[in-house]
Amino acid sequence: MVSLSDIRPLLHTARLFGCGLYVVSEDDIVVMKYGAIYSALFALLYASFCVTNFYMLCWMDDVLGPRLLMLTAVRTLLSYACVLSDIAMTLWYNWKIRAALSHLRIFDRATKYKEGKHSYRIRYACWALSFVILSFWSIVGYISFRVEPRYSLFNGITYGVVNMTLSMQLITFASLSSLLYERFRRLCEILLLPEDGKIMVVDRSSRQFRLQEVWWLHSCLTNATEMINSVYAVQLLLWISSMSFNTLTRIYTINDGGAISLPLLIVREVMLVSACVTNLLIISIVCHATAYQANRVGRIAFAPSSAVLGKRSFLQDCNVEAVTYFQLQQVHYYAFFGIIRIDLPLLLSIASGITTYLVILHSANI
Repeated sequence: MVSLSDIRPLLHTARLFGCGLYVVSEDDIVVMKYGAIYSALFALLYASFCVTNFYMLCWMDDVLGPRLLMLTAVRTLLSYACVLSDIAMTLWYNWKIRAALSHLRIFDRATKYKEGKHSYRIRYACWALSFVILSFWSIVGYISFRVEPRYSLFNGITYGVVNMTLSMQLITFASLSSLLYERFRRLCEILLLPEDGKIMVVDRSSRQFRLQEVWWLHSCLTNATEMINSVYAVQLLLWISSMSFNTLTRIYTINDGGAISLPLLIVREVMLVSACVTNLLIISIVCHATAYQANRVGRIAFAPSSAVLGKRSFLQDCNVEAVTYFQLQQVHYYAFFGIIRIDLPLLLSIASGITTYLVILHSANI
């Protein structure tokens, strides 16, 4: 069982980089005092990084070449757009995040959702994940300082700090989605009959719910999912675009003949490709798994192994609205007003697109 306090280490680490300036209070989060001012200062810092970076790129045409310079400028713009949009959207729509958490609290109280006995392990894992992310991007920043031909110190700092910020923003979204996943999974467990086939249970936290109650609980979690999705809709589109484009251009740089003479540059590009692929996997797997558990509730509710179906009063509880709801209600994550549905098949489309554009780049002798 994952609770809000379990992901507190990730939220605390994210605050170091100006994203998610939240304070965890029991089962709720609030924006820290003067959070808007801190967010504005961090936004100005990253905006100044962006302007300075583009100014420096204007003087590196002789080093990178015009076409590689254009690719570098696009991926730089996408990276800063991801960071700045997340700071703006999470602060502006903080009320939606709190409203989503209030729906989770309703579900927890109705189902007597308990914190796991070994929840401290999850907290330790979150601290370890934060440490791994900071260490990984510190290494990337140091390698960038060593391999960049010009403005090495600035490039080393921005490679480390900006990518740390982007990763923590993405992990914050994944951790909030994990709260939804665990509760959808809990609802599925409640609906399933015990393995021995007995409907009567001793634990009141696992009491059998009527169909209307299951409908209500599922609706609470679905509303929370839609709120979280609406907050991160723009970021999801930018994350997918940025990670895909970074993967494409980094693979091209690795295959470029000029990079062979710089082993450290190849190491950095390989690390960046692995990080982008990992981020795409995290986004796709978390969204797909949460949506799968949410849509699984409707299938279980009317399955032969359903505790609801096994109740004698099922025919009395059943009504057209409830049946229609579970038949038509489908939960999915979307990016920016439904432009892209985020699930595992999306990875295949991204992989095929990257392969196609790599062939085009090499055939054009870029």
